[in-house]
Amino acid sequence: MIDRVHFENFKSLKNVTIDLGRLTVLVGPNGCGKSSVLQGIELLSQTGVPREDEREHALHRFASIYSGLRDVGRLASPGHPISVVFAMRQGGGDELRLEASVRGAPNGGQPNGLSRQFVVSLEGSEGSLQVGVPPRHDKNDNDVFLDHPRVRQFASTVCLHLDANKMTRTSIPDDARSRLAADGSQLASSLAWMKGAAEEALAQATRDLRRIVPGVKLIRTLRERVPIRKMEKLDIEGQPVWRPVNETQIGDRFEIEFDGGSSVPADLLSEGTVLALGLLTKLYEPERPRLVLLDDIDRGLHIEAQSRLIEVLRELLKLDPELQIVCTTHSPYLLDRFEASEVRVLGLDANRCTQVQALTDHPDFEKWKFGTQTGELWAALGSAWVTKPDEQPK
Repeated sequence: MIDRVHFENFKSLKNVTIDLGRLTVLVGPNGCGKSSVLQGIELLSQTGVPREDEREHALHRFASIYSGLRDVGRLASPGHPISVVFAMRQGGGDELRLEASVRGAPNGGQPNGLSRQFVVSLEGSEGSLQVGVPPRHDKNDNDVFLDHPRVRQFASTVCLHLDANKMTRTSIPDDARSRLAADGSQLASSLAWMKGAAEEALAQATRDLRRIVPGVKLIRTLRERVPIRKMEKLDIEGQPVWRPVNETQIGDRFEIEFDGGSSVPADLLSEGTVLALGLLTKLYEPERPRLVLLDDIDRGLHIEAQSRLIEVLRELLKLDPELQIVCTTHSPYLLDRFEASEVRVLGLDANRCTQVQALTDHPDFEKWKFGTQTGELWAALGSAWVTKPDEQPK
């Protein structure tokens, strides 16, 4: 279990340390850094994940992770030098730390073309390790270090940004074993694979979905032909000519049968139903990730459905001692299903830097906690006390 994460100069997370439990929920106003915490954990976890496009150099792993919208120069807090630090600790043991920096000064806020330096270190009872990428020594040392089991233990992480529109589309299996993507795509193919290879897991996901969305009876997967438009290359008198070609492939779709016999196609289901199904599919996948990050866990769900979802998650945590969940929410009703000790309150100070406190750290928590549900407590205390101690409710 990851019991602590730390960030420096990462967007609004100028200097933030957060203690985590098996189930942790982040709350606070829009733009206070909740999603950034999840993104930072996800980015660091990818340090130990090999990539097909690495070719012969470990630098390509980091170039792939920190590119485009995730370029180090864009992720760093304003100021110089440009340097971002991510760290997380495994159950009081090994701590993985990554410092990503841009050499030189950015031009107009755009550091494109400047060199990047990544320094990865590991501290723990089994000793300390550190490498730089690009390497100062033999690059093979870096490859061995990044694939070391002590680094790979942090890699079993997924950050879900489920998109109901992508989830309801007919999907074409991209492998013999389809897995739900972080955005929810490949949902139909994942369900079809589970129906044949992990039938009990699919049955349990269906039972839990019925608890969250009453009336669900059966998740049915079907096959259908999907038109595909490709470009075909022709050679005409030695000159390449491209022409469009229409083909078909076999894809997967799904529908849900409800009590009474009515079946509803995926694209006609409510957003909350689709999102809950996607989450349960990922949680019941064989060899599921140990750490699951969920942004806006309450999205699309009725108050009662929010409550039942947390009940389902708690039961999964009891069944799997290695599973850990970190989520965000804006719903005080959902917070009523959490213990106050599981809540971390975020806020922005006058410099627009994120500050974090456990809800139980409020000076008046002992006085307010009796007879008050967690959501009510958070609504009463707000977030101002996290950044402005003098503005606490009395």
